[in-house]
Amino acid sequence: MNRREMLNGLGGVVALGLYETAGSAEVSNKDENTAHWPFRGAMVLNQWTQILADGFSFPVPGYVYEGSRLESGVPLGALGTGYMTLDGNGKLGFSSIFNDLVPPKKLFADWLVVEQGTRHIPLSAARIAYWGHYPVADLCAHLGEVPLEIGIRAFTPFIVGDSAASNTPVALFDLELRNLSDKPLAINLHLKFPSNPVVPADVVKSGELAVRGEGVVETESADGRYLLPVDLPSNGSRRVQFAVGWYAPSWRDSGSEPHINRYAQRFHSAEEVAEFGLRNRELLLRRVLAWQSEIYRSDLQEWLRDALVQGFYSLAKNSIWIARTRKDDWWGENGWFSHSESHTGCPIVETMVCRIHGHFALLFFFPELEETTLNAFHHYQISSGEIPFAFGTPTSMRDPRYTCQHPLNSGQYVQMVYQLYLRTGDRSILSKFYESSKQAIRFQYSLDDDDCGLVHDQAHARPGERWPGNQFYDIWPWQGTSSYVAGTWLATLSAGAALATAARDSSFAEECTNRLSKAQGAFERNLWNGSYYRLWNDKEAGQVSEVCLANQLMGVWCGRVAGLQDALPAVHINAALDTIERLNMKATSYGLINGVTPDGKPFESKLGGSGDHAKNIFFGENLCAAMTFLYHGRRDTGLEVARRLYDAVAIKHPSPWNQRCLINGETGLPQWGEDYYSDLVIWALPMALAGQSVEQFARTGLAKNMITAAAKES
Repeated sequence: MNRREMLNGLGGVVALGLYETAGSAEVSNKDENTAHWPFRGAMVLNQWTQILADGFSFPVPGYVYEGSRLESGVPLGALGTGYMTLDGNGKLGFSSIFNDLVPPKKLFADWLVVEQGTRHIPLSAARIAYWGHYPVADLCAHLGEVPLEIGIRAFTPFIVGDSAASNTPVALFDLELRNLSDKPLAINLHLKFPSNPVVPADVVKSGELAVRGEGVVETESADGRYLLPVDLPSNGSRRVQFAVGWYAPSWRDSGSEPHINRYAQRFHSAEEVAEFGLRNRELLLRRVLAWQSEIYRSDLQEWLRDALVQGFYSLAKNSIWIARTRKDDWWGENGWFSHSESHTGCPIVETMVCRIHGHFALLFFFPELEETTLNAFHHYQISSGEIPFAFGTPTSMRDPRYTCQHPLNSGQYVQMVYQLYLRTGDRSILSKFYESSKQAIRFQYSLDDDDCGLVHDQAHARPGERWPGNQFYDIWPWQGTSSYVAGTWLATLSAGAALATAARDSSFAEECTNRLSKAQGAFERNLWNGSYYRLWNDKEAGQVSEVCLANQLMGVWCGRVAGLQDALPAVHINAALDTIERLNMKATSYGLINGVTPDGKPFESKLGGSGDHAKNIFFGENLCAAMTFLYHGRRDTGLEVARRLYDAVAIKHPSPWNQRCLINGETGLPQWGEDYYSDLVIWALPMALAGQSVEQFARTGLAKNMITAAAKES
């Protein structure tokens, strides 16, 4: 089979990448290595393969897609920079580089058109093989109409452990153009990137964009159009590089509050950003590939290595990082970083019950930014001790919401304060957050309706309505005390006692310990049914729900990630895990059904709607349940649950850069939510797999290795 034949059949074996040496190559199997860029070797599209890629010294596991199958592509952006997606069809998809946060701007436009003679061929007309490893997108395209192959590597500097470098609003492009004919080929590359229309002199311009690179000529600055002429020798190639920088320093959130993006303190124009990126391109790329190499060379399963790399993408699509520029700004010199529940699917700034899942990437790799977010919750704490549910919606950052999912919010804040202390070992964290943590715990005492020691569910939904259920499963109201909410409360009391001990506050440590003992007894009496912990028990109404919740042991998971002892009896934890595996896991092929009846049937909440939380699958919640299996020695089951979830979002419905909140329990297809914060909990999975806590993983595990590797290249 020759090279042209391979490229003509995207359904079969193809040679990915562009040949660095002239001539054809015979390919017998996917393990044979020939010299290509950005890929080397021959692979089968749409299945796992080992990739020899430019910048890696060893084969890395990857899933190379036929570009047309992808729902979306890698977002080119990082921490608080905005982004634009480079989609599988070769076009630019969504963009938020000019603070188009909610909703992101729909571009759906060609950014690269090849002019040869009288022909103008867009990249979207090519057959594309696509390998994304956020923040890098590697594409190999065959144009067909012109004897030309194009290899494209585009990336943005997302570098773990370096928040400043990761706050650079630039996308860097490296193209290799290969002439397949025996005649010289003269082409023009027409580049078109997002731009802002011309505005009157008295109107503040929302942003600017600049493209810089050798040979790049600006043709229409107002419309973001550039030209790059390239002469290719017969059967030869050329590589061209350019940087796309953007600069949109100021914006107003939906509450009309003006903000300055953090990167505006380092840069003053799009041209400056582009020139910085171009000048430092090789260094920035080495640092990105260095931390990725630590993941790829680990002994983790192939799919998990891929899932960890891709999971970071949410930080590009959903984050805001504003600067401290005024004397009366209450936040510190590190600014204020926040992550939306989903700018695309459910725009709420820092939903606490999603943050408890998704904050691990920030905690492990950018703890100074994690502190800024917790500082904002601290700032918005009210006199009762209650911590808000969120900072505002859709993008408002000064409209905190209270009495919404409040049985969870304040306690989860305490848990995250303790995790940050474990991550940093910094006693100034205790000094800053300890008193507010005490107040948050004592606020939750007020949610114990009958003095049994447990926090009760506080559903505010009207009869016959779904919203607000006031816990994570917010359109599935529960009554009395639930295994999920009350179990999380046990973890909060454990974390409170640990915080108090660290702060040398023996009185409060004893208070938390005594309350924990009382709560544990009530939990067992009210919720254990002999095989598992029932969903809820409303003693006042004389009603119970025997639904088996997949993540009924959420509180156990919360304790384990913080290195705390299980608050429930080991014999009951193991029995509950047995039941979850037998009922919730058996009821689907795609993870765990959120809620099943005692005979293993998906539970119908009777409130209708395609997004029924009971009979479907929450991605983040399922991952927590999978980790609980791992922490209790059930490695095969925990990994199988997590792998099923990965297969659903990355393979069955290929959307690794648009991960859903809820997937259908029957089909595994997207049910609700896009680009979800909760899914970042994937970054706690290797910690659970190693049986480690936050403290151990951050100081001795994969997270430390990644940060060290990226720093060595600086």
